[in-house]
Amino acid sequence: MHELSVVRALLTQLEPYAHRKLTRIRIEVGGLSCVDGERLQFCFDMVKEEAGLSGVILDIDAVPAQAECRDCGRHFAPSGPGDACPCGSYDYILTSGRQLLLTEIGFE
Repeated sequence: MHELSVVRALLTQLEPYAHRKLTRIRIEVGGLSCVDGERLQFCFDMVKEEAGLSGVILDIDAVPAQAECRDCGRHFAPSGPGDACPCGSYDYILTSGRQLLLTEIGFE
């Protein structure tokens, strides 16, 4: 379960704010990031008390994959790696969907 490693990395990112009262954390999880949002939430809930974050809420924004085809210029949503553009081309750039970003830290 690599989601626990992701949570530990998230906790490391929060260390500079340990002197403040955190209330909420918001992250973006891309649809092709290989991170399961439900497992991530479970792992966060499992360790947040021992990390001194018992009252902190984790908000997870799921970001669908988006791509731009280099052949036809179309923007489309691949459902997985290796999906073709509707025009049939595999020559495209993923413009979103791989991210795993801490986007907001809320304080009291």
